[in-house]
Amino acid sequence: KVLFEEQDDIAIIKLNRPEKRNALDPETVLLFNDYSEKAKDKKYKSVVITGNGGAFCAGADLRPSGDSMGWESVEKALNDGYHIGLNNLIEMNKVVIAAVEGPCAGIGCAYYMSSDIVFMGQSSFFQIGFSKIGLIPDGGSTWLLPRIVGYQRAFRMASEAQRVTAEECQNLGMCAEVSADGKTLEDAVEMAKVYADFAPVALMRTKQLMRESFTRSYYDQLKEEAKLQDDLVGSKDNLEGVAAFVEKRKAKFTGE
Repeated sequence: KVLFEEQDDIAIIKLNRPEKRNALDPETVLLFNDYSEKAKDKKYKSVVITGNGGAFCAGADLRPSGDSMGWESVEKALNDGYHIGLNNLIEMNKVVIAAVEGPCAGIGCAYYMSSDIVFMGQSSFFQIGFSKIGLIPDGGSTWLLPRIVGYQRAFRMASEAQRVTAEECQNLGMCAEVSADGKTLEDAVEMAKVYADFAPVALMRTKQLMRESFTRSYYDQLKEEAKLQDDLVGSKDNLEGVAAFVEKRKAKFTGE
């Protein structure tokens, strides 16, 4: 139900329930959690998440076992299931790129928004449709979406279950690139290879600072930047980057 693939030093996590448009059942959630943990290994420089068969993720598969999906409660399903993989993406010490074809709906939107960069196919769409079944957005969607598009637009997207096209997502700053249908994963992997050449610790710290900035004041953020910059200045990667700049060559970063 979930595939883990490698392309050089790129880890690819692929939902594999195309007959269900990659809707998430308990086994799929737990497998994703395991593979997102595996992707943290230092040998992988970047991570791509995607879905097989022309769909990213249609949300939770509620048909087999009801709202709680086999857990004792929905709260337990979220805390002990979904949240583990979502936090792995947010806290991943490398870039996470989502390659989205077809529908991205329901809690699938949380996986989309927990990625650092999103590529969408021309015909793909984003739809937080919980309101259609009398539920609230979850998986962190009520926290992430207002920070990406602003409160009013986020509220309307959620409450009206708006279907947002790939082009609209790009215009709203939700999506970095719109690819030709069927080419999204290829384009995302190419971008992942670009990031694999960046200084890994500097990249990790940049992601960490930006993610944590939502819960810090401006002045606290200044102090944290100063602290982390002090750790990086004079490091092997810093010296290599400066030398490469002076010598007009490509830097070879090692993460030291």
